[in-house]
Amino acid sequence: MDQRYPGFWDSLEKPVIGLAPMDGVTDLACRRIVALHGRPDVLFTEFTSAEGLFYAPDRLLRDFEYEEAQRPIVAQIYGHRPEDFYRAAHIVCELGFDGIDINMGCPSKSVTQRNCGAKLITVPDLALEIIRSTRQGVHDWASGQTLEGLKIKEKVLKVVRAMNDQRCRGVLPYAPTGNRQIIPVSVKTRIGFDSVVIEWWIEILLQEQPVVVSIHGRTLKQMYRGEADWGAIARAVQVAKGSGTLIFGNGDVRSLEEAGRRITETGVDGVLLGRSTIGNPWVFRDKDRLKASLKQGTPCDFPNPFVAPAERFRVALEHMDYFLKLRGDYHFQSIKKHLSGYLSHFPEASVIRSQAMRARTPMEVTSLLKV
Repeated sequence: MDQRYPGFWDSLEKPVIGLAPMDGVTDLACRRIVALHGRPDVLFTEFTSAEGLFYAPDRLLRDFEYEEAQRPIVAQIYGHRPEDFYRAAHIVCELGFDGIDINMGCPSKSVTQRNCGAKLITVPDLALEIIRSTRQGVHDWASGQTLEGLKIKEKVLKVVRAMNDQRCRGVLPYAPTGNRQIIPVSVKTRIGFDSVVIEWWIEILLQEQPVVVSIHGRTLKQMYRGEADWGAIARAVQVAKGSGTLIFGNGDVRSLEEAGRRITETGVDGVLLGRSTIGNPWVFRDKDRLKASLKQGTPCDFPNPFVAPAERFRVALEHMDYFLKLRGDYHFQSIKKHLSGYLSHFPEASVIRSQAMRARTPMEVTSLLKV
């Protein structure tokens, strides 16, 4: 039986140019700024624990908050117990996400030592069972299964209801019982664990027919060292050809120009941009022109756009202010990874960036960047 349900993925013009999920980076504030100033085709949340959703509703609130303007948006989860994914799928559906993505690529030791993330490459039977359980959770929710029926704790139910009420703000009334649609299941992974095994691994994943498999071009052993192996990603494209599963590439894509070159060379159905987007939401600005260029077979001459310092300062402050509104001044140091990105690529950027990195309070940054 064909398990694929493409959902919103079918409506996106190919190749897809999206924002890659990044732990500690693509939170609500980051996604708001990228959606407003860059408009990628799709956004992903940071990953969150499928198990933890039911025991730490405060984390649910932090990781799974989103705004209607960020659609289409996909919730990413990780874990190692299929039953947790089954229940987590209900939460994701209830919150109105457009898709659900299973993380099989995180290289962090704290994640992999529990058979989560990229460690799932070494336990393929478990990986397949997780995909099946996630899909079954989506289908059962669409068929009428309720969170109450799963005996989910009342404190979690309250958070879910509050999140839906806050996001819709009375403008888009949320009625899950009247609009229960199946959402697509996708996978984010790597080219291998301690060696490149992408052809074997893709064949394994295709058994469960995920709608999309996004591949980071490094093994777990590499972490983020060395260069992403786009040759391996190209081989995955060949293995998946004709399967109906879309293959996205990810890793070391610093501009739309490079994204276009990777698409042409490998035949991927899309590219997810990651670290190059930090403090640079404008990187997505010309994605529609890039797609037209690819269709016409003309050169992909789309380097990163020059953004005047005044605009960089304004958006940096907009990002910082919204982040601190959500998280509080206590988390001020966390925004500096983004500020460093904004304060680059213009004359004398290094001087201003150095001052911002030494700032001890948000007010100091505001005084420095206010124009």
